[in-house]
Amino acid sequence: FNTSKLMKKAGTKASELEEELAKTLQHFEQSNNDLKAHLRLVYVTSAEKVEHKMADGSMSAYILIRIPYRSLGSFRKIGKQIIDHLEGKFKWPVVMVANRTIISTRGKCKHNALIIISYSYLPRLPKETPLRTLKAVHNETLNDIVAPSYVTGRQVRVAADGKRTEIVFLDPLDKEVMADRLEALSGAYKQLTTHTVVFEFSKPTSFQQKKLEAQNKKKQ
Repeated sequence: FNTSKLMKKAGTKASELEEELAKTLQHFEQSNNDLKAHLRLVYVTSAEKVEHKMADGSMSAYILIRIPYRSLGSFRKIGKQIIDHLEGKFKWPVVMVANRTIISTRGKCKHNALIIISYSYLPRLPKETPLRTLKAVHNETLNDIVAPSYVTGRQVRVAADGKRTEIVFLDPLDKEVMADRLEALSGAYKQLTTHTVVFEFSKPTSFQQKKLEAQNKKKQ
């Protein structure tokens, strides 16, 4: 078995799930010439089966897969096909997120500061990369989690008792694909960020409503 789809740290042994996942991706790549250009750039750094509690009190699970950040561009182009294939294989919701490093806004680079002082004509360098602040990383993680759908809005609801609930809205056109995965997505986001969110679908626009009606007619 070729483990080329796995990118583990030196000396780190792959789990049975990671080996099976890499094998599945490898076969998927070999059997899909139209997707091969993107699939060959998608690697896996880790995978785990995570149990979570459903709203009705029962226990369920999802598979959390981490990929290198450099694989993200290719994954986003064929994310639906990859997720559909893996969920068909493993029979659990699949959540894929890119590895990101959070850099504190308080962090300073003394080396850069010295360069700026010595060479005043150089432009001031940023203290941190915008996409690596805590808030930005959490936002991008959310975008990864909801694939193959996307976030259309966010809202905080305050109950009469003062309890605050953050609602994340997804594209209503993806309801059929995403409805059974929402609780797994909430569990994954909480595990990765410690924040609790509830996923719902935004109200369809008039154009989207016509599209949904046309889809329903085809099914009938």
